Amino acid sequence: METVWSLPLAQDVGHAWLNVVGVAIVLLLGLYALHLRWRHSRMTNEQRNVAELIENLTEGIYRSSLDGRQLSANKALVKLNGYETEAEMLAAVKNIAAEWYVDPTRRDDFKEILQREGHVENFVSEIYRHKTRERIWITESARLVRHPRSGRPLYYEGSVREITETMERLRTEERFRKLTAAVPGVLFQCVFDGEGRYKVPYISDGFGAMTGLAADKVKLDGQLFIARILPDDRPGYMASLERAMASSTTWDHEFRFRTPAGTDKWFRISATIERNADTVVLHGYMNDISVRKRQAMEIEQLAYFDPLTGLPNRRLLVDRLADAVAACQTGRRHGALLYIDLDNFKTLNDTQGHDVGDEYLIQVADKLRAAVGEDDTVARIGGDEFVVILADIGFDAEGGGCSAIDVAQTILADLSSSFHLGVVQHQSSASIGFVVFDGTPIRVEELLKRADVAMYEVKTSGRNNIALFDPETLKREADRYQLIGDLRFAISEHRFELVFRPQLSSDARIRAAQACVRWPHPERGVLELKEFAPIAAQLGLAEDLGRVILTMAASTIQRWRDDPAMNHLRLAVRFGVDALLAEDFPDWLERLVQRMGIDASRLTLSIGESVDETRYAETSEAMNHLRRLGMRFRLDGFGGGSPAVSSLKALPFDEVCIAGRFVTDIDGGHYDRTIVGHLIAMASGLGLDTVADDIESDRQEEALRLLGCAAFQGPRYGPLLPEPLFCNIARANRPAREPILYPRLKIGNASG
Repeated sequence: METVWSLPLAQDVGHAWLNVVGVAIVLLLGLYALHLRWRHSRMTNEQRNVAELIENLTEGIYRSSLDGRQLSANKALVKLNGYETEAEMLAAVKNIAAEWYVDPTRRDDFKEILQREGHVENFVSEIYRHKTRERIWITESARLVRHPRSGRPLYYEGSVREITETMERLRTEERFRKLTAAVPGVLFQCVFDGEGRYKVPYISDGFGAMTGLAADKVKLDGQLFIARILPDDRPGYMASLERAMASSTTWDHEFRFRTPAGTDKWFRISATIERNADTVVLHGYMNDISVRKRQAMEIEQLAYFDPLTGLPNRRLLVDRLADAVAACQTGRRHGALLYIDLDNFKTLNDTQGHDVGDEYLIQVADKLRAAVGEDDTVARIGGDEFVVILADIGFDAEGGGCSAIDVAQTILADLSSSFHLGVVQHQSSASIGFVVFDGTPIRVEELLKRADVAMYEVKTSGRNNIALFDPETLKREADRYQLIGDLRFAISEHRFELVFRPQLSSDARIRAAQACVRWPHPERGVLELKEFAPIAAQLGLAEDLGRVILTMAASTIQRWRDDPAMNHLRLAVRFGVDALLAEDFPDWLERLVQRMGIDASRLTLSIGESVDETRYAETSEAMNHLRRLGMRFRLDGFGGGSPAVSSLKALPFDEVCIAGRFVTDIDGGHYDRTIVGHLIAMASGLGLDTVADDIESDRQEEALRLLGCAAFQGPRYGPLLPEPLFCNIARANRPAREPILYPRLKIGNASG
């Protein structure tokens, strides 16, 4: 029995275990299925989340085929390309390389890197916004996706981000950098906090080249820059900055700066002030104005200083004299003005050359500087004219005048010493006039005029002296100035006339006419040449006056040319040697003769004895030029001075005119007859004709005739006559020895 029951029990147990295992397997499979389902659900959710994440990223995400076809794109990329939906964009985009990149080759560069490296990072390109064709900038990163087993490339995917604003900013910064590099100056920004500290956030590239300082170091420590400002300019720099910041006005200041290399420069700094809650910001510009400053100083030097001596010129003198007068008024003190004229400077300049004359003026300037104080002014206002302002000579006018005289005497002594001018030793002197002023309101030009008047008094009384202004001389000088103005007008308008006196030959016939120049002044009456010729010479008008006189003489000869009774006469006219030596004068006179169509041999130029021996060569050359045309030259006043003989030897004269003072006493004494005899013999020995002047009596004429004189003129043969009356007498051609001396002729102002 036991054997029977044991077999079924074992079978049942086996079936039970099988059932249990089956159930367990089913349960496990169910659980596994549930797990797989859970994992699938989770993966699906994660994929959905990733997709949503990608879809909602602000950066464009895409997948593209290897041949350039767009496979997918998120919203950001769709929007970047100007489309509404992904489907619209994918349908529109056919060829990324040709349609997207501004430079089509850019796609090839991208693919080359991708294939070589397997990925691309921050690939910057300019592309078209696909739908609108707007040009934008993007940065692109991508990776190449391969088959997991074969490694075959499948597609690539990546991200795109628009960086147009960044690129515009970078391009703007680049343009700004280039502009600031080209700007001849420095742009800067400086920030001040409430406690007075400051920093320099920005300095443009030109800073280092302009200042010699490193911009990075100055950004950290601005005192490096301020320390380089010249000490004299630093207080003004800081004060102007503080004023601008306090008032929030534009800061504008000029200052000097010394570079580390030791070069001094002028800078101009200007900035706008931006005031915030707790800071003040300066937005500024600084440039190098050294060239402008140098030019300004050069212009000022030219405008206010004499280029030869470096002394103030008349313009600056006037300003300083006005300041000196005002200072005297404020301080109740006195000043003095010295007017200095160098004696005989023209002779030095003409004979030794302008280089020697210039050196003399430079040395004079140095002596004048040394003779006065630091507060006084020495100026050069003319060729050889200097002015000294003694700014303070004391409270008392009389004592101050004595102080001014002491300074003037020191100057006079210094200028009377010997000057070493290269190989030339020059001994000179000066004439000094001065005036004392006390601050009483007076025109600066009036002070200069008074000192000039005092100086002129020294000139006329012998030079090399000092004179204080005398109000009485002002009246005389005013009269002189009036005469000067009238003379200028008379020369410009040819307001002169010639009057004539006959010159007789030994047979008592009129052989020539002596012409004298007169000026019929409307207020002063008739003035002789000797009364206004010196003034013309002082004014530099001698040449102009000479040309007027010779034009009148040539016109006279032209009128006589067609008159048989007159055309044989020579016309002698007194003429200054200074005019003869003027540049181009001989050529001018030659052209005048040719234009008038006259015989130049009819004209005799009378020159006085005072011919400068140092200019004999020039004078001789000019005379020979005119003698070749036929003109004659006569030496006037022969015998009246020692230069006569040397003049005759050096210069090509044709005749001499014996000085009248020998003729006056020739009939009363053996001594004068002997002198005149020697003079006539000397002239004859030199082959020169002799004319006796100022003959008043028959006895004088007879004595001269016996001594061998060839021609005669003077009051004995009639007064000076206007041309019509003279021509009447000349046409009659009567011997003038008989008393036909026109007592019955009415000759008005021409009578002499």
